[in-house]
Amino acid sequence: MQTPGPRFYTVNDRPVAVVPTRDGGADCVVFDFATGELVPDRSYFGRVTPGSGQDVEALTEAEFEARLAACRAEAGARAAARLRDWAERLCVTAGPAAQVAAALGLSGPASRGDVRVDPPPPGCDRMTVTTAGGDRAAIEVQPAGRLLTRTVLDAEFGAGRELPILPDSWLEGHVGYQVTVPGTAAQCLISAHFRHQAAVRVVLRRHHP
Repeated sequence: MQTPGPRFYTVNDRPVAVVPTRDGGADCVVFDFATGELVPDRSYFGRVTPGSGQDVEALTEAEFEARLAACRAEAGARAAARLRDWAERLCVTAGPAAQVAAALGLSGPASRGDVRVDPPPPGCDRMTVTTAGGDRAAIEVQPAGRLLTRTVLDAEFGAGRELPILPDSWLEGHVGYQVTVPGTAAQCLISAHFRHQAAVRVVLRRHHP
């Protein structure tokens, strides 16, 4: 008996796919707006069933891929705009890491003066706020997923500046951006490390020129 191929839908405009598994069964994956990935969610089996009452549209594979690309572009733009918001807030903050984190609407346990944001914001695997003196605050973000591509970051911050890459880093790129706030002396320097065509580490650092 031939295994049915994948089926593609949108449910309330969210991309959903029913995909065959190796054991001859099926799984349901849905678009995660925080990461841009397709993640398992079997509750959607019921939602794509006729009569579920959901706004369901069946798609071809090409239509699904186009919709998926559009959703990822929208989600990436939102993720980059959130980075800009953090960068602008960082420009006008001062004090220890806990105070800086609070100014950014973040919280978490402190260790040696640094704050590990817990839980990290949606779309982040890890986020840490550090300060080395009141004028040298930084935020380190480890994105979850591959939304923050070079194209997305260039669209938000302008063309980035190529930065050095260590020979054993396995990085595909290291790019710098700059954010300023009118009327504020401090700037925010953004450093993005790329692997597999997306940022795997982003550091926002307050800088006084």
